[in-house]
Amino acid sequence: MEIILVYAAGILAGVLLLYFLGIIVAPYNPGEIKNDHFECGLPPSSEVPMKANFNYFIFAIAFIVFDMAGLFFSLFVFADNPTALHWAMMFGLLLFAAITISMKEYRNAKGT
Repeated sequence: MEIILVYAAGILAGVLLLYFLGIIVAPYNPGEIKNDHFECGLPPSSEVPMKANFNYFIFAIAFIVFDMAGLFFSLFVFADNPTALHWAMMFGLLLFAAITISMKEYRNAKGT
């Protein structure tokens, strides 16, 4: 029980130390724009809004999906079950095919 309290006190002391160190080291540089309150961001620099490229969103979603798939793939590889390696190989081939198809679609949507 005492070890948990020592660890908790150490973590609390570390957090407080970093907080006060950040207050001491951070520059105090107020300005007109920093002190001004706004609800929807800075005023626009032009009347025509810029359009966001949809390919960035596709790439971000694909990254999250394949990142999670890589996590599950590592769970298959490190399992003690002898058939888990076969499932991992099948999952790896499926993941490779999905990445290849998505990159092909991304290039076709991009126009190159």
